[in-house]
Amino acid sequence: MISSTEYGSHTWELLVTVDHQHEEVQKEFVLRVTGDLHIGGVMLKLVEQIKIPQDWSDYALWWEQKKCWLLKTHWTLDKCGVQADAKLFFTTQHKMLRLRLPNMKTVRLKVSFSSVVFKAVSDICKILNIRRSEELSLLKQSEDALKKKKKKDKNGKEPVTEDILNLCDSPVSSGLSGSPGLYSKTMTPTYDPISGTPASSMITWFSDSPLTEQNCSILALSHPNCSPETLAEMYQPRTLADKAKLNAGWLDSSRSLMEQGILEDDQLLLRFKYYTFFDLNPKYDAVRINQIYEQARWAILLEEIDCTEEEMLIFAALQAYQVSKLSLSSEAQDFTCESEVDEVEAALSNLEVTLEGGNTSNILEDITDIPKLADNLRLVR
Repeated sequence: MISSTEYGSHTWELLVTVDHQHEEVQKEFVLRVTGDLHIGGVMLKLVEQIKIPQDWSDYALWWEQKKCWLLKTHWTLDKCGVQADAKLFFTTQHKMLRLRLPNMKTVRLKVSFSSVVFKAVSDICKILNIRRSEELSLLKQSEDALKKKKKKDKNGKEPVTEDILNLCDSPVSSGLSGSPGLYSKTMTPTYDPISGTPASSMITWFSDSPLTEQNCSILALSHPNCSPETLAEMYQPRTLADKAKLNAGWLDSSRSLMEQGILEDDQLLLRFKYYTFFDLNPKYDAVRINQIYEQARWAILLEEIDCTEEEMLIFAALQAYQVSKLSLSSEAQDFTCESEVDEVEAALSNLEVTLEGGNTSNILEDITDIPKLADNLRLVR
């Protein structure tokens, strides 16, 4: 019998680059590992070698050549296929991202770059007080729009400082999953931290969101129309091919942001991808309803969709009377003063009127329901 030590050691060197903010500490480390060492052991050995006292819980290994995260810490290097030529990057999973909302307002917040896009969009919607996150997705800006933006910045005399809503302190990671159920929040009375009055249903529904600390209606109100000069500077697709390119940038919902080439502090568009809106409730969906409206409005203004003149006139009439009037009124701006309707009492009164054969009030009806004129006709021979 010949022992394996006579042939030499079966360990090999693995190069790992660490993404940290300490300039005096080196960033590249060479670890002596074996093929049966698991990913968690590699991370533990790396942290012991770095010798920087800080929280490493959000860090994970990113394999640059394969464009994948090594998140299964119990897998061995052999099972992952990591060899000596692999270059691993030890970096944070949550990074800053700039999002352009449907109302053309930009928010800056921390997003998980290791979760799949479907899960990342769900976390984003929890921060922005938007229910039904499955209707939305992330969209890359088209190359033509980026070229026009660079050209405008180059020709402009002064760089335009974009109004960015910074939500970088938002708890997008494990803090949200430990919160109680959404329905239980509406049962406990909470109070607005600014005015001290009883908080509205929208605040109690999303009490984990950082928007409750500022103003929950900041994304729920429509802004006045922009000037024609500002509209002319924005990118407008001219041909059918340009309009087709707008939808070519949708990110894959089953892959992470890093896998699709998205870097830290990049700008993406948050848009409604599926136009089948479920469970629209004005009591909880003020932000969501306004963003749906804003996306439709900007799509018409920038000529991203084809519509007839009659459809545009109908939309303009709704905008002029309903949306703008409600947005500028003081009653709509003060969400804390809205009269809460007891849903149990409303349901009982609705049932009572229905049994008596009268006209029911539409307090609890879904606003997406289309009213129909219908009755039953019995034909007897």
